[in-house]
Amino acid sequence: MRFKEDIKAIAGVLLIVILFILASYVVKNNLDLFKSYIKDDFMGMIIYALVLVISIVLAPINDIVLVPIATAIWGWFIAALLTLLGWVIGSSIAFILARKYGVPLSKKILPLKEIYKSQEFVSKENTFIGIILLRIAIPIDIISYATGIFTNISFTHYFFATLIGFLPLAFFLAYLGTLPVYLQIIGFILFLLVIIVGFSSVKHRHIKKTKKAV
Repeated sequence: MRFKEDIKAIAGVLLIVILFILASYVVKNNLDLFKSYIKDDFMGMIIYALVLVISIVLAPINDIVLVPIATAIWGWFIAALLTLLGWVIGSSIAFILARKYGVPLSKKILPLKEIYKSQEFVSKENTFIGIILLRIAIPIDIISYATGIFTNISFTHYFFATLIGFLPLAFFLAYLGTLPVYLQIIGFILFLLVIIVGFSSVKHRHIKKTKKAV
């Protein structure tokens, strides 16, 4: 059962990587078409950030594939800042909703099974560093809901830990969108290695705390 879940997770990550590279290639070769729909102005930036916020709060899906589009339209630095803004605001709202309304509201947005499954990666005593590691290791936003429900961390600590954790990812992905396909593949291989190491670290910390509690 665990093996099937791991295969499913790997397949999901590979799909995101393929879609990111495909989106990067398509937007680079059809930039004028994309600019006719997404305006290269302040309002376009606001709309992009809002789409990220909504995707996190109302439909927690991986919106990484949108980053190369933003990079092509506004440049990698602005795209990184906008992506970071959308992710941090969306994650903060999700955390507040989960902290205030708990499982009854969260299960209307996420499958109840996934909410409790995510408890494997968070602990009641999750620290500032722990949240940063979670953000780097698991760049999906079910963690915002899980952290709000299952931990005692304050919103201030959560906010800054999320900001620090998402910061390198946002800039890495935005810059990656400017590179040729072969360099994007190399970049994603390195990124996946970081995720594997971070994921193992988070899991090890959780197991250690569980053993201590027992």
